[in-house]
Amino acid sequence: MKYFRIFTLILVLTSTTMSAQIKKEWGSKFDYNVNLEEDPKVVLADNYGHYLMTAVNKHGMMAQHGIIMRKFDQKNNLVNTFTQDFPEKTMFTLYNYLGSYELGKDKIVIFIDGYSNKAKKKSIHRMIFDKTTDKFTSTLIVDYTFESISKSGTATVVASPNGTYFGIVYSKFSNRKIAEVDDCLVIDGKSFAEVWKKTITFPLEFYSGDVTMTNSGKLVFVKRVVEKGEKHSLYVVDATSEADKDLGAEIKISKPLAISIGTQDYLVAFNFKASLREASYSNIMLYDLNGGKILNNDKIDAFPGIKDIQDVKFNSVTVQNNQIELFTECKYKTGSKPSSAFPNDPKFNDPVYSFGAGMLIVMNTEGKVTKSMNLLPKVPFSNELVNNFGLLNIKGNYYLNTVAWGGDKNNEEYPVLYQLTSPNFILNVQNIQLPIAPYQYNSRIDGDFSGGYYVHQFMNYFQDSKKLLLAKYYSDGKVVFVSYTGVF
Repeated sequence: MKYFRIFTLILVLTSTTMSAQIKKEWGSKFDYNVNLEEDPKVVLADNYGHYLMTAVNKHGMMAQHGIIMRKFDQKNNLVNTFTQDFPEKTMFTLYNYLGSYELGKDKIVIFIDGYSNKAKKKSIHRMIFDKTTDKFTSTLIVDYTFESISKSGTATVVASPNGTYFGIVYSKFSNRKIAEVDDCLVIDGKSFAEVWKKTITFPLEFYSGDVTMTNSGKLVFVKRVVEKGEKHSLYVVDATSEADKDLGAEIKISKPLAISIGTQDYLVAFNFKASLREASYSNIMLYDLNGGKILNNDKIDAFPGIKDIQDVKFNSVTVQNNQIELFTECKYKTGSKPSSAFPNDPKFNDPVYSFGAGMLIVMNTEGKVTKSMNLLPKVPFSNELVNNFGLLNIKGNYYLNTVAWGGDKNNEEYPVLYQLTSPNFILNVQNIQLPIAPYQYNSRIDGDFSGGYYVHQFMNYFQDSKKLLLAKYYSDGKVVFVSYTGVF
């Protein structure tokens, strides 16, 4: 297939003739509710074990709100499960899960937005799980008051790429007659002490879009106009200043990503002509925040053939070898499932969204695109658990966990691990120990663990023990972790 002419298959994870140096160790299968659990992450992993964290945030008659932490030992067996309800849980409280971030090797922080029409307030909490004690602690960060649920506003949490800062933005209710007011709070990523806070007000007819945070502690808002055909600009806020930044082009941007080159702040963002009503992601830009200008805005065929893109995700962003290396994928509708509200009525199916159409984009430090690769020609699964690919960066070499198509029967899928070597992404097979052999997912070589799908993003490597950690998901709602020792 033409998409795979840029790659050479260097590793297949399922082989009948495993090298003598390789040890493969399966854990026990455990239950996973793909319809209930959100944002799954392998966290707090080391040579002695790892955790799988998920969030549950279901409203209605069968409401469930909380965090699930599954603990696994070094043999990949589930040894304990810890659950914690969201803070201030009452029958009147609604919740938004605002994201989670690891704090070093021993802790993870989860941000929760709880809001209640009865209390007329929105409360932002942090929940911290400490693996040294296997305990949760919850702390109120800030309360905001509102008039009613319909006017309760929106809370957002963003983190700087280096983890130094967390930014909390509360956008109050606004419309064409009421200007948007945003309460901004920036806290230290280690101590959680307040770094700075201020309230900003957008002029009438303007409102905020996506927001990101720089490594220097600035909040950067996409500034939009109510009229859909109008271009975007930026609004940059820090402890001492606020500034409008014109993009210098008639464009709209999506999900800007803050990066640092040396000590300077930049943004990377997909963009398209302002006159277009729907996002087409026709260009990618590098914007100099200090200079207030676009350094370059190259055309790119991003996510070809994908319609109605819901979201864009940057899986990895690395600045090395005088270039910016971006691995990205998009989220879009890939199917449907029975409605949770009307499970027996096919007229009310819920959409299924998946991340797919993975890409590698390489830019130089002036923003010129020097390489663009489509990693897969299509999304492998209509499954909200399995991402398009997983990625490791080991000493500047990337290892891509995904699937390919081929074999002797019906062009079936099989799991592969690619190695891409920066800066030129030329194939290097010197450190790969597993033999080359394509097999389909339905092969029986894994014995009791045959079949299933590798959960691409569940991927870790432990340098000390030379262990590669992966996982499989099965259609009966089971997941299992497996480790390969001696792969690299």
